[in-house]
Amino acid sequence: MKKIKNIVTIVAIASMSLFAVGCNMVQKTPEAIQKTVVAKVGDEKITMADINKELEPQINQLKEQYGEDYLNSDEVKKQLADAKKSVLNNLVTEKIFLKKADELKLTEDKDKIDEEVKKQFDEIKASFGDDDKFQEQLKLAGLTEEKFTEAIRKQVIGQRVNDYIFKDVSVSDEDVQKFYDENKETQFVDQPGAKISHILVADEDTAKEIKTKLNNGEDFAKLAGEYGTDGTKDKGGELGFIEYTNPNYDKDFMEAAKTLGEGEVSEPVKTQFGYHIIKATELKKDQVVKEFDSVKDQIKSYLDNKQKDDQYNSTLDQWKKDLKVEIHEDKLT
Repeated sequence: MKKIKNIVTIVAIASMSLFAVGCNMVQKTPEAIQKTVVAKVGDEKITMADINKELEPQINQLKEQYGEDYLNSDEVKKQLADAKKSVLNNLVTEKIFLKKADELKLTEDKDKIDEEVKKQFDEIKASFGDDDKFQEQLKLAGLTEEKFTEAIRKQVIGQRVNDYIFKDVSVSDEDVQKFYDENKETQFVDQPGAKISHILVADEDTAKEIKTKLNNGEDFAKLAGEYGTDGTKDKGGELGFIEYTNPNYDKDFMEAAKTLGEGEVSEPVKTQFGYHIIKATELKKDQVVKEFDSVKDQIKSYLDNKQKDDQYNSTLDQWKKDLKVEIHEDKLT
């Protein structure tokens, strides 16, 4: 189902037109509501019928989940309203992309597009193992093979448009270095902490027994493997480097860990999980700025994504102006 969701426009849940109340319902028949124009892209119109068609599978899911009275929930009503706005914007963007793909001559090699569509279709179908499972998922998504193929085609063309938008996006080594220099003191800092290992057991007596063995010189990792009751037992009890301010660990556990010197082992520490024997190594008592080489790939990825987001949004805004796009969310009924 995950693969299908990557192809088809799927939103959380469906259309508010089925439960709209008030003067609009008095003034308009259901047929008139379906014909209501909620957006224009050039000379193409998007109507409520288009919105409801996209949302039909989600309406069916709601009925199965909540029954026929699912529209009585205020929470569901809000979700439905949000879903309709999402579908509307997706359809507008889709029409813009298809128009621009033709205008930019990105669809002239029809044979190559057909080949890519078939390849993706076959790969997705094969991922379900057999045809019955594939057909079942298509049905759940409200699709036929023909509609699914067309959805893939739109995705392939959409990717070409994205590639066109991003063709000039480039992050240089200088850009990465500049971002690091300007932000290293705030964004690329290791807080005080230590490499923490522990041995977790269920009762205090066992914890004291382990502590005695450690005091007599037995190996911590060996005892972790022998006594430990959590997943770290297979790697010597290692939890990795943990900042002392990390909120994801038990407060009593971290308070004990903070008191340990290099290589020291705690007395038994009780938490909600049981009793811990804690060991600390590779202590870092002060903030340490991370080395450039350790974060440069992370920075480059961030800058690349940011440039793409900015380029996408500015290009789409300009195309909306070029095509005189009109969006009327207030007419969603």
